[in-house]
Amino acid sequence: MSNYECFEVSVADGIAHLQLARPKQANSLTQAFWSEFPEALEELSRSGQVKAMVITAQGKVFCGGLDLNMFSNAKEFHAVNPIEREAMQAGLEKMQHAVNALEKVRFPVIAAIQGVCIGAGFDLITACDFCLATENAEFRIEETNVGMMADLGVLQRLQRLIPAGVARYLALTGDTLTAAEAHRLGLLVNVHSSPEQLLENAFAIAKRITTRPPIAITGIKRAMLYSRDHGVYESLEHTILLQSAFLNGKDILTSVQARMSGQTVQFDSLLPLRKTF
Repeated sequence: MSNYECFEVSVADGIAHLQLARPKQANSLTQAFWSEFPEALEELSRSGQVKAMVITAQGKVFCGGLDLNMFSNAKEFHAVNPIEREAMQAGLEKMQHAVNALEKVRFPVIAAIQGVCIGAGFDLITACDFCLATENAEFRIEETNVGMMADLGVLQRLQRLIPAGVARYLALTGDTLTAAEAHRLGLLVNVHSSPEQLLENAFAIAKRITTRPPIAITGIKRAMLYSRDHGVYESLEHTILLQSAFLNGKDILTSVQARMSGQTVQFDSLLPLRKTF
């Protein structure tokens, strides 16, 4: 297990488990998070050994957003001239890069949310491939309530996950979205009565994903993310390129035979990648 300032990471049987690990501070995200989080994700992705990841949190709160010390100590939040504002742009780009890293990894990311998930935590879960939650989970674009615009992706992603009008309402009012409503609107795949059931289901789904060929799974993730941001015909052309590159007849035959026999098989992992920076 690797430990960072805001989270812990472990890997077992092809499944990575990233836990937000500041329960006494409502799992708020410190300045270090924005450097450590993308580095951890990129390391997992480069390894080629991770086939799925589950993000959870310790304690009763999933994520309370940014650590308040960031607002008081970080210079970019108090920029008063063009030079300082240029640095502010670079800082925001770094934070956005950390959230975007969830979409860049080569494997699916499942968010398992218990309790409150607000501010930057809401940004994070909208960049995951899909989300599960407990019945007491709550979601809120908290930035609206503290006098600022959300800027790490929730405004852009949420309106593609739930009806756009509802997303705008939540962004403009800062109102709370309950787990029941989030499930009805499609933000959540399912809702569980306890954290234990939530974790059990999240890891069961992750395990199912690990039984599929990783090359097919990463292709699906790429195709769906590209389609989200492009038109139908552009996306179909992109799919042709992906399929031409990734289609593996051996995996298809193995999958069909395994399904017919009821046996579990192991597929080739993705190749490890060199660190490029």
